[in-house]
Amino acid sequence: MLEWSGELRFGDFFAVYHGPAGDNDLHQHAAYQLIVAASGHANVVDEDGKVFAAKALMIHPLVPHAISAKTPLSMVYIDPQSPLAFDLTDRTESSGIVEICDDMLPFEQDADPTSIFASLQAAGKYPASQLDPRLASALDILGARPGQVAIADAAAQCDLSESRLRTLSREQLLVPMSTWIIWRKLESAARELSSGVSLSEAALAGGFADQAHFTREMRRMFGITPRSAAATLNPKQ
Repeated sequence: MLEWSGELRFGDFFAVYHGPAGDNDLHQHAAYQLIVAASGHANVVDEDGKVFAAKALMIHPLVPHAISAKTPLSMVYIDPQSPLAFDLTDRTESSGIVEICDDMLPFEQDADPTSIFASLQAAGKYPASQLDPRLASALDILGARPGQVAIADAAAQCDLSESRLRTLSREQLLVPMSTWIIWRKLESAARELSSGVSLSEAALAGGFADQAHFTREMRRMFGITPRSAAATLNPKQ
């Protein structure tokens, strides 16, 4: 069995993993994902079994896939409301899984993980002009306490109906609001794991009903279990 033995770090609107691709099931997540092979190429398989092989690939949100490579990878998960996500969307002609060239990457293709992290962190958070201000406000409310604020309550605070907020999420983030919230909950739980807490404590901190719920959602969005993910988290961050 191949292990996820690299390092995972979280920034303000992204996460960076660097290391070997361990075993993973077909999965899908709310983020845009960039995959860059240290040498050779990375292989990404879609739900129909089609293989995409390239030095650098981008996977759009909610696209089922599994990943494999013989050499270490740099994998960047970008929140769909970030400026980088909007830029990547504007610069790609198709969705799904696509090969990307060097000048589309927000960092040098052969950059080390620390440089990748610094480049992404310097990009800043999403500008208000990219999103409906009411949606941006709702994201701030929901993201501050993932899973602890009802979507309807956040919508009301932003002078929106719940249905309108959900529509804006699909139109501008390209993912359902509920999926975005689960992504945020997983991020919160992963941050707790990085501090050394137990899996059950991380599940509670992330707003999950229990460890089993945490495990199901982690496997659905990342294709791996929280226990496997814990091995990649940097305790020094």
